[in-house]
Amino acid sequence: MFLGDIPEAAVWAIYFAPMVSFAVIAAALLLRVPQFEGRHASGLTIGAIGLSWLLALWALDTSVGHDGEHFGFEPHLWMELFELQVEFGVTLDSLSALMMFVVTSVSLVVQIYSTGYMHGDTGYARYFMYMSLFTVAMLGLVMASSLLQLFVHWELVGLTSYLLVGFWFHKPSAAAAAKKAFIVTRFGDFFFLIAVVLIWTKTGGVFDIAEINAIAEHHELSSSVMTGFVLGIFAGAVGKSAQFPLHFWLPDAMEGPTPVSSLLHSATMVAAGVYLLSRFFPAVEAAPGGVHTTIAYIGGFTAIFAASMGIVANDIKRVLAYSTISQLGYMVMAIGLGGFVAAIFHLFTHAFFKSLLFQGSGSVNHATGTFDMRLMGGLRKVMPITFATFMIGSLSLAGVFPLAGFWSKDELLLDAWNHDKFLWFIGTVVAFMTAFYMFRAIFMTFFGEYRGGEEPEHGEAGPPHESPRSMTVPLIILAVPSVLFGLFALNGFGTFLEGSLPEEIRHFEFHVEGVVLASSTIAALGGIGAAAAVYFFRQPDPEQLGKMAGPLYTVAADKYYVDEIAEDGIIRGALDKVFGPAAAAFDKYVVDGVVNGVALAARQVGDMARRLETGQLQAYTSMSMLGVVVAVVVIFVISGNVLER
Repeated sequence: MFLGDIPEAAVWAIYFAPMVSFAVIAAALLLRVPQFEGRHASGLTIGAIGLSWLLALWALDTSVGHDGEHFGFEPHLWMELFELQVEFGVTLDSLSALMMFVVTSVSLVVQIYSTGYMHGDTGYARYFMYMSLFTVAMLGLVMASSLLQLFVHWELVGLTSYLLVGFWFHKPSAAAAAKKAFIVTRFGDFFFLIAVVLIWTKTGGVFDIAEINAIAEHHELSSSVMTGFVLGIFAGAVGKSAQFPLHFWLPDAMEGPTPVSSLLHSATMVAAGVYLLSRFFPAVEAAPGGVHTTIAYIGGFTAIFAASMGIVANDIKRVLAYSTISQLGYMVMAIGLGGFVAAIFHLFTHAFFKSLLFQGSGSVNHATGTFDMRLMGGLRKVMPITFATFMIGSLSLAGVFPLAGFWSKDELLLDAWNHDKFLWFIGTVVAFMTAFYMFRAIFMTFFGEYRGGEEPEHGEAGPPHESPRSMTVPLIILAVPSVLFGLFALNGFGTFLEGSLPEEIRHFEFHVEGVVLASSTIAALGGIGAAAAVYFFRQPDPEQLGKMAGPLYTVAADKYYVDEIAEDGIIRGALDKVFGPAAAAFDKYVVDGVVNGVALAARQVGDMARRLETGQLQAYTSMSMLGVVVAVVVIFVISGNVLER
């Protein structure tokens, strides 16, 4: 530990610094302050997130000094309503400290990159306002000490993702992608909300995450409650981390600006689901065994399912999107197998090299005006920095020694080897497929002859050229952790990470398994070799290979028709043809029926009362006398205790 313990106020400042930048930019836009239409918005955002990054380093240093153990700050009472007490606080342990470092590091680099990529965009200040708000939401999520506090920021992450994916809302494809991302993730969030309500009712009003984990660890809740709670939070993770069957929103979310993809859809937002499962890892461990198996197999299936679509995609950002889904599947599989350290370690390394790869895709788009790899080629000669850094990111993602991805991927495969040989086999096949589709992208993009590109969306048309320094410097910065951060595995990183867990479930020991090491290395190198044979030496020719694959290629290229099933079958079919007419009938016959019935009854009563108004004095006198008689009888009955007799 280089510095003293970080005070609570400084930890809160990590959260509030980007909130201030969001508020200032929002106020400036509302008041139409002209300075905030340009570099002032980006400068304020970069400065605020830079401050958060420095303080996050201090928080990480404090956590390292305490061996990752919970460094407690007392929560603060925010609201009290009858039996409901809502407390907000910050948690500082190895998991939250590491995630604060990841979020602020990647966000800071992305903001710097964005100054070049978004230069000249009419929504420049609005973009940085949204980015500030997203950083607030993500930091609030990973720092939360309360489940309710976490859920609030979880939903705020979803909102800001909607705003950023649909940033260019004038494009119908971007608007549709934003709605799709928002709606699909709501399905998972609905079950997450049920889990929140369930655990609150069954624990007598407990929202504190540490207390919930302790209750689960000591088996104070029934197995059915634990199953419901863990499956509920897992459903939330399936939505946010794009796991099957709620995976299909993420590739379409690439319609947002590339820096958005680099931050939200590679490093932070989509990792929120893995973080959620990791934060409640003691509860996951305490759930019945079938729950673990479900989590592990959904993760494993998602990994190979998404990788198969990445192999045939031609849009470089979509290749990276499917890669993200696949790698998140790896992490979820590890959580299901009890591999807490492996999942978080891979989340940590993946954040940097995948953010690097997305920014590299934005760099080639900046030069060619397209994301279609079939229109690229030969860019390594004119874009040497982009090529070199993209190569580093790809090698790390493929798990080639000694880059960061090698160490974290092997931890995942080692856990699978120790607990489920079938999932280990699936993971090894995914390693081959990952290397293949990444080097397919490299050979199609950077080798051969340039194939023309398209009119650039940003900047002026012209021959391909290297991106400006505002874009290449972040690439170089991200290349460093993509190479070096895996070496933390040799320096007690696993022991540090387990500091956030109860002692009873700490069992990590760093060791090397020869079979796992050899098989994963052969798989990675085999994938690179196969990609070189097909896309560099063209033996066999890619088109010929596609014909040889037959319907398998067609089905994978059409994304296994999941979009058609979800949109045409479920949304347009079930909702439009079943639930839509049912809702219309309910509205017509029940809602309108009640309203019209009340109105009709009122009219009939009025008609009856109107007939009593005859205008004849004798009738009014008779009614008055009748009223007097009724009143006397009632009084006599009540006062004489006639009813009791």
